Amino acid sequence: MLENFINIIRKLNRKRNYFTKEVKLLILSFKIKKTKLDLSKINKITIQACKNGLGDAIIISGLPKILKSQGYQVTILTITKNAFLFENNPNIDKVICLDKPLTKRQTQILKYLECDLFIDPNNKTSYSNWVFKVIKKIKPKHTIGFNYPKTYRIYDSIINYSDYSSHFSKRFIYILRHINIEVKEKEYKYDLYYPNKYDLQVERILSNYQNKKICIFTPYASSERRSFSEKQVQNILNLLSNYPNLITIVVGLPDKINKLCQSPNVLINSLDHFFYAVSLVKHCNFVISVDTSIVHLSNAFNKPLISIYSSEVDIFDPRYENNNVYKPNYDKAIQIIAPGDTAKNLDINILQQYINKYLTT
Repeated sequence: MLENFINIIRKLNRKRNYFTKEVKLLILSFKIKKTKLDLSKINKITIQACKNGLGDAIIISGLPKILKSQGYQVTILTITKNAFLFENNPNIDKVICLDKPLTKRQTQILKYLECDLFIDPNNKTSYSNWVFKVIKKIKPKHTIGFNYPKTYRIYDSIINYSDYSSHFSKRFIYILRHINIEVKEKEYKYDLYYPNKYDLQVERILSNYQNKKICIFTPYASSERRSFSEKQVQNILNLLSNYPNLITIVVGLPDKINKLCQSPNVLINSLDHFFYAVSLVKHCNFVISVDTSIVHLSNAFNKPLISIYSSEVDIFDPRYENNNVYKPNYDKAIQIIAPGDTAKNLDINILQQYINKYLTT
């Protein structure tokens, strides 16, 4: 009886907290007058990329190139750990790193940022409160958001997006159309830049294996659900090591891949910067990866890919399935959906037929 009463109180508290947050968000989003989009007055565009992970950032990288080709100046707002991915990009005029909460210095930078158009490619999330504060600091001439009710007045234009099974990049096609730039989905390409020193070092290493094909293997993701088990990883490495004409390079989280047992024809990547992983993918023959940013790197370089996904859904809107929203999204990729909603349930024998295919082509 007491336990039931406590559960009811907890449920009521959750509802009250949710209602309170919603009211605060509505108040924060309020502005007296919305503006109409006047493209003749748009020159400086700011893209909000703070909520997104590294894989999302790779997908977003295709947008600045298209905007720059149309004569726009582009600013990217991002979190510190992703900034390096944008800093070498000649199509981006300014990269601003932001923290949650904002520091005094960041608040000042935003206050003096000239912005004609602010683009937020995300739906409502736990970051919305923070994003609204960023917009209030910048005071852009016009703002574009996705799927917010009209009561959230902070967005001048709201794109109603219901392509729940479409790739994340399709949002940028909608944005471009909104500002009268026509781009087909197949024409949207990721756009990565990094210093040449990373290629030089990778090329020196791979020069020792000139008569071999190179496979990049990424067994671990940021979540356990999307990762292989240790037993699966070792079995896959044993399988790969049996191919005498193949060198497999394991890429991923150092604290995990460094624990793997050595196998013939298998190298554990010890190069610590992400750009080494970028270069390894660029120079390889094919990739095997669970649902990580390596999948999107493989797309960027159009590499043959065997990807393994685990049926995750968006926690804020379950209609969006990660298998679709963050799929590889190119012709040379094979996407395998693991049974039971986790990569750990995959029968690794399924991989062998695809590996054989890539080694004979």
